[in-house]
Order: sequence, then C-alpha cells, then structure tokens
Amino acid sequence: MHAKRQNWRELLKLATEVTCTYMKYDPIVSVLRHCREAKGMTQKDLAGYTGLSYRTIQRMESGDTDMKLGQYRRILDALDLTDMDVSVALLSHEFTKADDVASAAKLLPLQVREVLVQFLMSLADAIKKSPK
Repeated sequence: MHAKRQNWRELLKLATEVTCTYMKYDPIVSVLRHCREAKGMTQKDLAGYTGLSYRTIQRMESGDTDMKLGQYRRILDALDLTDMDVSVALLSHEFTKADDVASAAKLLPLQVREVLVQFLMSLADAIKKSPK
C-alpha cells in the first residue's frame, strides 16, 4: 500500500511539473498578465506605457524569455502595482505551483487522486500534441 501511495505522489508531481514546464508557467508573469488584462490593457498598450517593445512583452508573457528586474519595475509602474500587490496575489492561491497541487491532492480519497493523475497525464499529452 505504501508503494502505491508513493507512486501516485510521484505521478501527480510529475504530471503537474510536466504541465507547468510545458506551459512555461511563471506565477509572477501570470499575476502581471492577469492584472494587465483586468485593466483592459493589451500587450501593445503595456509596451507603450513601459517603453518595452511589443515583442518583448509577448515573449515574457509566453515564457519564451525571462523578465529582467528593470522590466518588472517598469511593468509594475505601468500597471500601478506594488511588490506587495504581486505577493498578495501569489499567496491568494489564484496562482498555484506543482507542489501546491500535490499538497492539496493529499487530502483527496485514493480513487479521486488516481483519476486526477490520469486526467493530468492526459492533459499533458494533449498539450504536447497540440499545434504551437
């Protein structure tokens, strides 16, 4: 039984990591994108307010490039946000990480966890196969 429990933990962690890695998940960027969209601002608008190129904003939001600290500060200013705003959004559980999902799954009954793992593996496969 212990081996099976360990197996589902490993599978769940793997599934969420694969999904998060494939989607180039960065919770800080997700918070900033969410705030930009909530303000009705396009990527082009944000580029204009920050002085960054539209393509740079696209690459950061898609995970193709990392955001530099100076860029982060310019985006915060453009969105009228503070570091604390971003921290609160991250802690509000709207933006979760693989370990958060694995921890929450521990509370579920075994059968539900097994279905969840199967779903996440199927989702990861579907994402990999989808056109980019």
